[in-house]
Amino acid sequence: MGEKFKKNENKVIYVLVRIFIIILIFATVGIYIYSKDYYRASVTAEDALVSEEGIEYSEDQGNLVFTPTNPKGGVVIYPGGKVSERSYGNLAQKIARMGYKTIILKFPLKLSIFSNNKAKSYVESEEIDDWVIIGHSLGGVSAATFTSKYPDKIKALVLMASYPSSRTDLRSVPFKVFVLLGEKDMVIDRVALLEAESRLPVDAVRIDIPGGNHSSYANYGMQEGDALPEIGYEEQQKYILDLLEEAFR
Repeated sequence: MGEKFKKNENKVIYVLVRIFIIILIFATVGIYIYSKDYYRASVTAEDALVSEEGIEYSEDQGNLVFTPTNPKGGVVIYPGGKVSERSYGNLAQKIARMGYKTIILKFPLKLSIFSNNKAKSYVESEEIDDWVIIGHSLGGVSAATFTSKYPDKIKALVLMASYPSSRTDLRSVPFKVFVLLGEKDMVIDRVALLEAESRLPVDAVRIDIPGGNHSSYANYGMQEGDALPEIGYEEQQKYILDLLEEAFR
């Protein structure tokens, strides 16, 4: 009887192990497929990932870094969800040309929520005193979370088609907050955006972009569900460049 029971127990264990292995295989395949499903950088963005006179381009553990000679401030970019960090190369290069060290963060599975505080090591370095944190879409949620926890040395938070999560209260932060919203943005949840305004400082600046959409803050093509823009990438991204001078004042 005892031997029969032991055999049945071994059978159950064998079946459970097989089920676990099958589930593990499917999960691994699923994660692999998911990891390959993201918006990739355009040629324009890729071509910008180079050094040029007065600006050194480098990669630091996957993060993309533009360092001008004698930087006068720093900018960290949190990419949108499922968007390649390389897609922001063109924008970052233009920011660096303005004299600001610019870092585009890279995240596992292209999702910043896995590491909201990833900008911390750069912002807390002694090299630069003043930083502006930029977040696009889901990246803006992470950027807002980070700045609320580590406000020191932050000059401004720039939310591109984004807003703070329900757990992030920015009403009393010591830095400036800017919110950019494209007129043609069909991806952002406008109800949630309106609700999130109660968690922003009373002096937060909202900048509406006529003809702008959700996708054109970076160079990766059209995001699913978004509307076609009525302005070009350069024109939409110029709004970011223009407000940076105000942000660093």
